[in-house]
Parts: sequence; C-alpha cells; structure tokens
Amino acid sequence: MTQRIVILGAGGHGREVADILRHQQRTGQPVEVIGFVDEDSALHGRVLGGLPVLGGWRWFDGVDRREVAVVCAVGTPAASQALAERAGRGGLRFARAISPLAWISEQAMLGEGVMIFPHAVVQTGARLGDHVTLNLAATVSHDAHVGPSTNINPGARLAGEVRVGSACYVGMGASIIQHRNVGAGAVVGAGAVVIHDVPPRVTVVGVPARIVGRSGPA
Repeated sequence: MTQRIVILGAGGHGREVADILRHQQRTGQPVEVIGFVDEDSALHGRVLGGLPVLGGWRWFDGVDRREVAVVCAVGTPAASQALAERAGRGGLRFARAISPLAWISEQAMLGEGVMIFPHAVVQTGARLGDHVTLNLAATVSHDAHVGPSTNINPGARLAGEVRVGSACYVGMGASIIQHRNVGAGAVVGAGAVVIHDVPPRVTVVGVPARIVGRSGPA
C-alpha cells in the first residue's frame, strides 16, 4: 500500500526532505508526497519545488488522519520536537525519509520520523531516535546513540559509542571522538572537535571544543 506523506514545514529543510521522498518514489518505494503544511499563511496556496503548500494545521481537519503520515521537516531541534509532540497529540502517524543514496547497517536501529540525507552513513549497532535528522554525508559510527529531534548537520562525524542527547544541534563538519557524551539540548558549533563530554544545554565551539555559553534555559 502506498504511504501518502505530508511534510510539516515548507522551508529549505522541508524541500530537501521532499526531494528525498520523491527519490524514494522514483526507486520504486511505495510513497506519495502530497505537499507541505506550514503555519506561514503567506505560503498557503503556493507551489514550492513542484509541491503545493496545502495550508496550516487546520488542513488536517478536512482529511482522514489515518490515511496520511507526516514528516517533521524543520531543522531547529526545539521546533522539531514541539512539532512532533503536536502531531502525536493530534493522532498523526509518522513517516521516515531515507535517501536511497545513504548507507545504513542492517544492525542499526532507526526511530520513527527520521530523515537521512544522501551519502550519510549509519554503522552497525548505531541508534537514531525519533525525528533525528542525519544530514548530507554525516556519519554515525558503531554503537553510537543519537537522541530524538537532534540535528546532525552535513559532514559531521560521530565516532563509536558516542552518546548525543535529545534536541541537540551538531554543526556542519563537527567531530565527536569515541565514547564521549553530549547532553540534551547542547549545541556543537560547526567544525568543532569534541574530546570531552559536553554538559546539557551549553554551546561549545573550537578545536578542541570549549564551552562559550548556554544554548537553553538553566
């Protein structure tokens, strides 16, 4: 049975996810992308990348929610987390967007709603929580765990047995060495090299990474 999918969020991240889903469709997977739902009323009725912006959240009031699935395609972890919670409360089911160009071990575990971009790698024993984004050419090595709603940006590298908490943001090209932990809500800046554990809700930058501020409420 074909899975009919609505993308939550019509920004750049959402349009990239749409491309992944359409690539899945072209390679014979039973998915159909209906369009975007976005709360920005200025986008309603527009066509973005060949797909319509269907409306805001009230669009779901006019459909059978059992017949559609959604992907929470926003790049900000806190916003993604809030969107997933709202969708769950509304009785919506979640779809995955997994590029046919990604490599995923059969021994990896993927949560619902994950988004895995082209040339990303998920190695044996790795676990991605619900609504994780693993962006272009990012890698998650053996037995690493990534918490829900975390965004791993393009080219970032997680070594073996790394633990990244929920709603984290790991910047483009960042590296986290083996056995290190990154606390929930933390931000790892682009190009940073994490060689020590990172506490929750802080921002770290540099080589080696150092704390430069907080990324959320105390």
